[in-house]
Amino acid sequence: MKNIVFYSTNTNEFDGTHLVTRTMPSRRSEWDVLARAFPDFHFFVVTQLPGAFLLDVERNSVSEEPESVRYVVTEKLSPQAMAEKILTLSPDIAVAATFWVTPFDWLGVQDAQIADILRAKGVRTVCHSLETMLACFDKYQTRLLLEKHGFSVSKAVYIHHEQFWAERGHREVHTNAYKNAVLSQLEHLHYPVVVKDTVGLSSYGMEVAVSYKQALFYLFSGRTNGDRLVEEFIEGEQFGTEIYGTDGNYTVLPPCMFSVNRYGITSPKQSVKIGPITSERYRIPELQAMLQSLAKKLNLSGVAQVDLIFNNDGWHIIEINPRLSGMTETYAASLNTSVCRILTDIALGNHDHFSPLAPVLNFKIPICEESQLADFFSRPEVKYVHQIHNEAAKQEREKGYGEVVLRSDSGISALKNAFLAFSADYPALVDQKFIADFQKMKDAFEKF
Repeated sequence: MKNIVFYSTNTNEFDGTHLVTRTMPSRRSEWDVLARAFPDFHFFVVTQLPGAFLLDVERNSVSEEPESVRYVVTEKLSPQAMAEKILTLSPDIAVAATFWVTPFDWLGVQDAQIADILRAKGVRTVCHSLETMLACFDKYQTRLLLEKHGFSVSKAVYIHHEQFWAERGHREVHTNAYKNAVLSQLEHLHYPVVVKDTVGLSSYGMEVAVSYKQALFYLFSGRTNGDRLVEEFIEGEQFGTEIYGTDGNYTVLPPCMFSVNRYGITSPKQSVKIGPITSERYRIPELQAMLQSLAKKLNLSGVAQVDLIFNNDGWHIIEINPRLSGMTETYAASLNTSVCRILTDIALGNHDHFSPLAPVLNFKIPICEESQLADFFSRPEVKYVHQIHNEAAKQEREKGYGEVVLRSDSGISALKNAFLAFSADYPALVDQKFIADFQKMKDAFEKF
């Protein structure tokens, strides 16, 4: 018998007192299915709450524990202490199941430190390197990394916050030379531009400025309290995909198309995802060759999600997230599998399990009663339901959200019909914008 340990950490204080989370199918059921599929392995989970993708959590505790998998839920531990905890389980393989937190998407940095300690002890570990995690955590460093390896990036200006306001506290300084240089660079960009927090999570806090004047207004406002990256906006259709693999052996999945908000960017809580797209129009082999090259140059190990834009010039890499994401659940539904099975197949090199992919549609819904979530999941086309509800939140946008993934084994037309039927049965829950976005993307959808 071999021991496989899945691990992850959390740098934030977790208080789930007012959080009600529901996931269907449950993590427990997914672990049980995995254990039955691999009777020659012992599976362990070492994590910290909320243990995203690994645990069923009810407020501040694990609600369901599988008999087939041993859970070790720890308090705050240093990377060294976490590695020592994992080593007590005599792992043959340790697999990072990195998730995300706000405001900083840096959990992979900590998980990579643990991986380095485990590797030094002779444990085979599936986890991206610390160098890769650090470069992808900081969006400016990601730019430099892409440029270094020959990938095209849009023209941009990096703004170091402390230097931009260096005159503060120095009465003798009457001219900030750095600020003047930055403003000159900004003036020569082609607008619109995207203004990003260099270390923020996903597109949270991202702004689109349609003019130099608007960019200045944002940069001089109280909302700018850290380093920023100002990039020329790349026109085109937005996509996301994932790369699975380790040790130079990778699978690049066909991408899913994302809807965008009125500013032309993807909003995590408002986006519709459709795919995977395989139409010849999108030059998928070109994309897969580009991302295979990226994976090898970064020596990826595990799951990496990549945000993309496609236009007449081809494919453009926007962001690299070397961790699990909502895309992983969407692809798991497409593959009719689970996240824990995907991680296991990566660790064991079972790349033939990453196909075939069926058409899927991911969309968000408002907070619902548990009975209604169960009703959704009883529908044959619904493969995944997830909801997080903060009962203490006063503002609507902070109360949480629900997510539904539909899958069809009978092709695109059947999936479209399933979505329209769901929308008709629950008209108060499906945002009309989602239906409109769905219609806008139907050409790419139908050419699947």
